[in-house]
Amino acid sequence: MIATSLFENGRYLALLVISIVVVGVTSYNSLGRQEDPSITPFVASVQTFYPGASPARVESLVTKPLEDALREHPDVQEINSNSINGVSTIVIEADYYLSRPDIKRVWSELRGKVDRVAADLPQGTTQPVFDDDLFTTFVKIVAISADEGVNISPSLLRREALRFADAARKVPQTRRVKPYGLPDEEINVEINGTALSTLGLSVDDIARTLALSDSRTPAGKLASPTTALTIDVAGDFGDAQAVRDTFIKADSDSVSGIRISDVATVTKSEAEPPLRLALSNGRRSVFLAVEMKEGYQVDKYSKQFDAFLEDYRANAADGLAIETTYDQSGYTEARLAGVAKNIIAGVLIVVAVLFVTLGWRAALIVALSLPLCTLLSMVVLNYLDVPIHQLSMTGLVVALGLLVDGSIVVTDEIRKHLLEGDEAIDAMQKAVKRMTVPLVSATATTVLAFTPMAILQGPSGDFLGSLATCVIVMLVMSLVLALSVTAALGGRLLPGAITERPAWWRSGIVLPRARERFAASIDWSLKYPLASVLLAASIPLLGFASVSTLTAQFFPGTDRDQMYLRVEMPRSAGIEATLELVRQLDDDLRAEPLIRRVDWSVGESPPAFYYNLRSNKRNAPGWAEGMVLTRDENQTNALIRRLQKNFDRKYPQAQILVLGIDQGPPVDAPLEVVLYGPNTHTLRVLGEQFRQRLQELPDITHTKLSISPAAPKVEFQLDEEKLRRLGLERTQVAELIDGYLRGRFGGAVIEDTEQLRVRAKLEREAWQDSDELLNLQIPLPGQLGQPRFVPLSAVGVLNIVPDDAPIGRRDGERINQVQAFLTRGVLPEEALKLLRQSLEENPIALPDGYRYSFGGDSGEREGVVNDLIGPVGLVMSLLLATIMLTFNSWRLTLLAFGVVICAFGLSFLALALFRYPLGIMALVGVVGSIGVAINACIIILTSFQQSPAAASGNRDAMRDEVLDSSRHIISTTLTTFGGFLPLILEGSQFWPPFAMAIAGGVLLSTIISFYLVPPAYVLLGAPQDNRIERAQLKAAQGALA
Repeated sequence: MIATSLFENGRYLALLVISIVVVGVTSYNSLGRQEDPSITPFVASVQTFYPGASPARVESLVTKPLEDALREHPDVQEINSNSINGVSTIVIEADYYLSRPDIKRVWSELRGKVDRVAADLPQGTTQPVFDDDLFTTFVKIVAISADEGVNISPSLLRREALRFADAARKVPQTRRVKPYGLPDEEINVEINGTALSTLGLSVDDIARTLALSDSRTPAGKLASPTTALTIDVAGDFGDAQAVRDTFIKADSDSVSGIRISDVATVTKSEAEPPLRLALSNGRRSVFLAVEMKEGYQVDKYSKQFDAFLEDYRANAADGLAIETTYDQSGYTEARLAGVAKNIIAGVLIVVAVLFVTLGWRAALIVALSLPLCTLLSMVVLNYLDVPIHQLSMTGLVVALGLLVDGSIVVTDEIRKHLLEGDEAIDAMQKAVKRMTVPLVSATATTVLAFTPMAILQGPSGDFLGSLATCVIVMLVMSLVLALSVTAALGGRLLPGAITERPAWWRSGIVLPRARERFAASIDWSLKYPLASVLLAASIPLLGFASVSTLTAQFFPGTDRDQMYLRVEMPRSAGIEATLELVRQLDDDLRAEPLIRRVDWSVGESPPAFYYNLRSNKRNAPGWAEGMVLTRDENQTNALIRRLQKNFDRKYPQAQILVLGIDQGPPVDAPLEVVLYGPNTHTLRVLGEQFRQRLQELPDITHTKLSISPAAPKVEFQLDEEKLRRLGLERTQVAELIDGYLRGRFGGAVIEDTEQLRVRAKLEREAWQDSDELLNLQIPLPGQLGQPRFVPLSAVGVLNIVPDDAPIGRRDGERINQVQAFLTRGVLPEEALKLLRQSLEENPIALPDGYRYSFGGDSGEREGVVNDLIGPVGLVMSLLLATIMLTFNSWRLTLLAFGVVICAFGLSFLALALFRYPLGIMALVGVVGSIGVAINACIIILTSFQQSPAAASGNRDAMRDEVLDSSRHIISTTLTTFGGFLPLILEGSQFWPPFAMAIAGGVLLSTIISFYLVPPAYVLLGAPQDNRIERAQLKAAQGALA
């Protein structure tokens, strides 16, 4: 026996303890540290541009071929797509059961499929962009901008940002530095339309000339027996002046001919209009998002990066501002420090309770077992690559309330034998022998209860898996220590037999009157077992009845000094209009006293500053997101509600969502209805009906349709007869207009490591409105001599018509997503109940072939719960086997199962009494409460089995066994409740429901342990006694034979 060896050899015990401390501390220092768990990249996107194509053409020619190819892969779980005017976006979800290396393999294979399909896409489509980096959590975000009052060109800003990125990548443990809001620099050749017509050329002709003049093609190699020389043709573009000097056409009036500078203005500038912009405290900037290598410690990395940043800032150019807009290390340290503070407070409460109930020596032994168990668990967690973050620390908190049980039970059992006069080694051996079976059984039961959570897949598994893993590891380590180190320490440190009444601080407080009353209550319950069972069972039954009053919740919100804004303009809005609105919003936000910093990304998603935020918007001129830091995390939610009302009233021209940060896997909208059907128009009509129904609900701030109302567009009605007489085709006219307005690339200028593409286009002043578009000159083909042009107005008319609606698809079926956003603090489940009620009272008629389902928080929650329930059959079978092997009795196994069910009801009752929502974290607490409840049940039942008198149904003996076990049962209950009390009183959104589910359930479980288990044992007819009688009868029959 390990405990005996450690007891007899004090050096072995000291060596083991020292080894655990050293290895545990080393492992803790090796563990990665971050604020929250990382989301496995199960999601990727494919974006393809097809300029000028309608949503229907994008769907049929681009989206569907790509979808068909992607769907062939067996590891693709779901495909969602959206086809809008000129853009196809496909979002792919891989199988949640894949490992990270397998996911990388899947993405690589899907890239190959996309590349093969890209070769067959229509002419004019861009190369599809495959992005599997949608859920990166950056540890630092740095903004580079001009100092207040200093002007910096976009070109210089771009160069400074790229220079900083190159330097930042050299910081040790840096995985990647990604720029956001980086200006696109190019050589703009803006051509005068009149001059172009006079020359008889088009924009395509100019671009083709520029491309041919930019000589970059190798001219071969001159090889001889003695030399090998590479041949190049000089003349590639070295700067913008070389572009200006490019020869276009011979001219009889000029010796040098006509050059680009004669018909166009050549400038090096930002692309117009810009594709993306970034603002930092009102100034144009570039964000550099820094990602740390996985498994490293964010606090150490932050110190290294801050040192680099200070050196870089000291040597940076004058007038350049380099600011840290987000630092994860501060949040990580605060979060982990807060959890550690609560753990320490809980440990102090545990020690104080044990000091009163068991005496100071027993309290000291249990207090020593807590850090030893934690350090030993760190070794295993380091081996399993589980980093330290909020959820793994939550697992430590859960385990804290459970792991002391084993140490308390073993220590108290040794204490009792010592007080009865046993020698120390005998007391220790008897205690270990007596408690091994119940402790192993209770630990196995609790481990099995957390197993579904530990094997949960997908984003929810990323979030909850580490919590369950930490609980399981610490429980197993606690069992190992309780039966070895704790037992040895108890035998050595606890006092022996005492002839006179000891002081309470030596062996625990004794309350004779309370003990007498408690004994009388146990006598009553054993005398009237049916009444006692019914009364005790009524409490968990009341808990189950109160479940319907609990508000369902997915994951709770957070108490952070962060919030963000999403701004969505009408589909016809350009990026300049979006920027103008953003500047107005920025002024309003920075004037708010509670706000200390505001940063914006326009035209694309900003860098993710929280683990469940998606960066999935690119090249979206009507989109902007703002990242806001407040001065007081406790007032952030109230500020969100107030700003939402103000902006809705002040800026009706856009949809502005003021959002807070929530825990859990990513959810696009808290409330969502997904409509399925074949026809886009019908889906749009149905979507409007559901949208109106949602808007009638209270606390709905905004609604949104994926098939949104049509935006206006310019449509040319070309006269077919006129086109035929002029020798023109519709495709030619479309390409000519596109070349005039969007331009054509021809050649590039190389500056250092930057390639600036040369774009030729019509000067912007020539097409500011629709009337000027009609004056665009269309060259006629096949003309000899002087070229001929006709204005666009000569071949057709211009109309403003509704654009086609976007087309959404899910796994090949067309959908319309109706989303609703709620007032901050309102639970989505409350709104969903009202919506369901409205649809039941006044249903919306759906044509044949159409259906709807609920998504949002409710859909995600349902999916997580289903995943948790999935392995329950296997877990319950293992649980049954564990308890059956413990008791070797079907009736006792049934009784223990009843206690497990009662534990659920007690936790539900605790949540209902204090009006907490029933979210995922509360369910974690409910599962955690099972451990203590089943532990007490097993201890009492095994004590009955090991006592011949109690096993035979002697009620006095049963009462004595209950009284004998009551001290450590009450101690474990009070220590568990006390350990979670600081979390209950913290007042945040995350901890109280979870802590109340455990602490309240455990506190109420004492009623089940004392007033349901013993009388139920009586009602079941003393199963052990029946087995003894059967064994004696069989032996007598054998003797007679």
